[in-house]
Amino acid sequence: MEKTRISPGQLFAILVLFDMGTAVIRVLGIKAEKDAWLAILLGLPAGLAVFLVYASLYRKYPQLSLTGYMRAILGKWIGWPLGLLYVLWFINGAARDVREGADLLVSAVLDRTPVIIVAAIMVMSVGYVLCKGIEVLARTAQIFLAVLAAAGLFSILLLIFAGIVDVNRLLPVLANGWLPVIDTTLRQTIEFPHVEVVCFTFLLPYLNHPVPGIRAGIAAVLISGLILSFSTAVNIAVLGIDIAGRATFPLLATISLINIGEFIQRLDVLVVLTLIIGDFFKVAVYFYAAVMGAADLFQVRDYRRLVYPVGIIIIYISMMIAGSFLEQIEEGDLLLYTVWLTFGGGIPVLLLAAAAVRRRFRPQG
Repeated sequence: MEKTRISPGQLFAILVLFDMGTAVIRVLGIKAEKDAWLAILLGLPAGLAVFLVYASLYRKYPQLSLTGYMRAILGKWIGWPLGLLYVLWFINGAARDVREGADLLVSAVLDRTPVIIVAAIMVMSVGYVLCKGIEVLARTAQIFLAVLAAAGLFSILLLIFAGIVDVNRLLPVLANGWLPVIDTTLRQTIEFPHVEVVCFTFLLPYLNHPVPGIRAGIAAVLISGLILSFSTAVNIAVLGIDIAGRATFPLLATISLINIGEFIQRLDVLVVLTLIIGDFFKVAVYFYAAVMGAADLFQVRDYRRLVYPVGIIIIYISMMIAGSFLEQIEEGDLLLYTVWLTFGGGIPVLLLAAAAVRRRFRPQG
C-alpha cells in the first residue's frame, strides 16, 4: 500500500466524479421512458446500502483492500482466485469506459481522429497521474469537481433563460404504472453506477479520518444519484422522450439548443469538458483498483511497475470489446444485471456475512 492519505473531502470529490462518469451525459433508465428520473431515484437507496456493505467490510479490515480481506475471510485457495477475477473485472470496466469515452469524443468533436489514438492518450494520461500516487488524483478531483459544478450551474441557468425546458414533457408521472420503473431500477439504475463503487474498497484504507470519510462517501453517493436523476429529467424536459431515447449523446443535444439572442450559443465545449473529466476519473479509479489488486495478489512492492503494462492491456481490450458504440451499450446492459451485480453486490454481501460468521465462531483466547 501507499503511505499517502486522503481526506474525507477528497474521497467525496473522487466518488462524485466516478459516479457521474459518462452517465451524466446519457439518459439513464430510458426504458422507463418519462419516468427514467424516478427509476434513478429508486435505485439510490440500494446504492447507499451497497456502499454501507463496503464500509462495513472496511471497518472490519481497515488496513486491507478487497483482495486482502478476501483471502483473510475465505482463505488463500478461494480468496486468491476470486481476487484475480476482480482484477480482470476492473480491467474490463476500465476498458469499457475508455472505449465509451473515446467513441463519444470521436462522434462529437474528433470525427477524423482514430478511436485508438483517443483511447491511448486517455489511458496514458491516467497512468501518469496514477504513477504520481492516489493523493495527487484525489487533489485533482477536488479541483475538477469545482470546475464541473460551476459548468453545471452555468448550463442550467442558460437552459432556463433560453426557455427550452418544458416540464410538461415529464408528465404524466407513472403513465405506464410502476412495473417499467421497477424493472428498469432492478436491471440498470442500481447496477449503474452504484455497484461499480466496489472499486473504492481500494481507496478506503487510505482515509486519514475513517468515520467522517464514510459519511462523506454516503453523501457522495446520495448527491451523485440526485444529480443523475436531475440531469435525466432535464434532458427529457428539453428534448422529449423520443429524441432523448434515440440520441447517442443526449446532453450534447440539449446544450446545443441553447440560443440566447443569437449571441450565447454553441456551448458544446461544456459537454465535452464534462465527458472528459467524468470519464477520466471513472477510468482512473477502475485502473487504480486493477493495479493495486494485481500488486497485492502478486506481491509487487511498487505498484507503479504495473501501471503501464496494465494500461496497455486496457487499451487492447477497449479496442476489442465491441464493434460499435451501440453494440457496447447493448452488451453493457446485459452485463449490468448479471456480472456487474454479482461482483459489485452479491459477492461483497456474502463476504460481509462470512466475515460475521467467522468472527462469531472464532475460538476465544
